[in-house]
Amino acid sequence: MYTRIYNNKLVKVYSGDDLSNSKTISKLKGRELTGFTIRDEHNNIIFYDIDEISAKELQLIIRNLKTATIAIEMTKEEVIDYFYMIAKVQLIENNKEFFTEKELYNQMNSTIDSGIVNSKVWKEVKDKVYKKLSENGFQKRED
Repeated sequence: MYTRIYNNKLVKVYSGDDLSNSKTISKLKGRELTGFTIRDEHNNIIFYDIDEISAKELQLIIRNLKTATIAIEMTKEEVIDYFYMIAKVQLIENNKEFFTEKELYNQMNSTIDSGIVNSKVWKEVKDKVYKKLSENGFQKRED
């Protein structure tokens, strides 16, 4: 599983081994889908235009584990938690109780895709992430 920006949304992308895990499959059912592809026998990508993963799509995925890729839109809470965990790890690794936006941006940018840190998604949730960091002992200072 990896995380990407797609259409100004943060998505989790599952493929291969991720999809062979029954716990992962059960988490996917009923989730809002961003993309679902399977490669055919000629290595062509087939895109399925559906809104939600149903039992039918799960069966297609299970039969095509080696070539299926699914992107699920993360909920607002998942997005906040995603950025919070990255920020928290960076602050702990750099032994920082206090941080500026610029410092945290540079630290996060060094560990995740810069497209994610520069995304509209980050800009929309960063104040909530800062608040959560503050509630957990990390204080933001002005630049």
